[in-house]
Amino acid sequence: MPIIIIIALVLIAVFSGWIVVNFSLHLLLAGLIGVISAFFAFFSIKSSLILLVFSMLLSPEIAVGGVPGRNVVIRYDDVFLIMIFFAWLARMAIFKKEGSLAYSPITKPLLFYTLVYIISTSFGVFRGNIEYKKAFFYLLKYIEYYILYFMTLNVLKDEKDFSRYLKYAWIVLIAVIVYSYYYYYNAVGQDIRASAPFEAPLDSPEESEPASLGGYYIIAYSILLALSSQYFGWMFLLSIITMILMYNSFLLTFSRASYLGLIVSFTVFIFLSSKKRIFFILAALLGFILALTLPGTSEKVENRIKSTFSGDEAIKSVNTPFGEIKLEESAWLRYQSLINVINNVLPKHPALGMGVTGIGLGDNQYALVMGEIGLIGLAGFIWLMYSLLKVFYFIYKNSANEIEKVIGLGLLCALPGLLVQGLGVNTFIIVRIMEPFWFLTALASLAYSRIEGVNKDGRN
Repeated sequence: MPIIIIIALVLIAVFSGWIVVNFSLHLLLAGLIGVISAFFAFFSIKSSLILLVFSMLLSPEIAVGGVPGRNVVIRYDDVFLIMIFFAWLARMAIFKKEGSLAYSPITKPLLFYTLVYIISTSFGVFRGNIEYKKAFFYLLKYIEYYILYFMTLNVLKDEKDFSRYLKYAWIVLIAVIVYSYYYYYNAVGQDIRASAPFEAPLDSPEESEPASLGGYYIIAYSILLALSSQYFGWMFLLSIITMILMYNSFLLTFSRASYLGLIVSFTVFIFLSSKKRIFFILAALLGFILALTLPGTSEKVENRIKSTFSGDEAIKSVNTPFGEIKLEESAWLRYQSLINVINNVLPKHPALGMGVTGIGLGDNQYALVMGEIGLIGLAGFIWLMYSLLKVFYFIYKNSANEIEKVIGLGLLCALPGLLVQGLGVNTFIIVRIMEPFWFLTALASLAYSRIEGVNKDGRN
């Protein structure tokens, strides 16, 4: 046997042993599946996106460390996404005809927003304010959403793909709804709330993140409302039945920010959609009545909402221009995170903030944006949100394709709801909310490019 082969085998054996010793079984399994998925993606990149659609909500988490108030976790879909991304890059390098990138009007604000995160975090590391390893993990997770967006944008060129992937997304939604009920009625402990798969063990409901499920439901409701407004027959019935099945699960999240976000999304939907408006208004009234009368749910929902400003838990005082109000602790902490950033962080780092992980986690999206990337980052965030709304509205008003109109109207309703939810949740960094959102946004950008007749180089 040639000596080079022997050396190679020895090196492989040593490297394999080092990996086995230094990494957990979950990480090893995720890495192995990631390598397999990369090979699969190289030969069938579209099919590999199906794996991502299912793993967005149905992927286990692996804790690898943390910072105060923030755990660093790796999910299986993190591994899938990175490996599939590199496989896609390899395809573009080998098959030159696949190497041109699709145009999107969201590209510039998205790249600017991402660049601000990278620069701000780099400065934070150089100043010694943040630990580079943990900041890197979080920064990578932020960028992953945009990797998913750009990859989907450049892989799914055919509008016929839209319906197929939305069907897969519906299957995932049904699985999530079923699991949320299973979790709520089988979990043991205090403060049990509906939860998405793999968020928390059945005996540790306090570890769940019901607001992430609430944000996902805001997107799902918005798409289903748009779908039921554009279609008749079995598609209409399927959308209505799915929304009914989801409703009690949504209430059982007991996420006040999600409740408010869905109300905003529905209000935008009623304002924009002229089809079946009376039907949807009556359905909303019925939903409101059910929220007040559902056995085992209504009283808990009412108490959860009232506890924000009244009752034994509302003990934190907040001075406002309209006088003093009382807040329960979790709502007060969200308010305090914003006040802390305005009073303590921005005066020291007004332009670029303190970088990712620099302020911990305050459960307020706007405090997080200003604290981590400063006023420049906030401007980038506003630019990005405006660009998204502009694209969604354009598609809804100008597309003759029903599925494209559904995506445009659905996202146009979902985004304001997510922005409102961001008052009490770090909505735009939560994996189970942002991965579905950016996947759908990629479909919207493809629809925009097709309508505008923009070629791959971005020229009309």
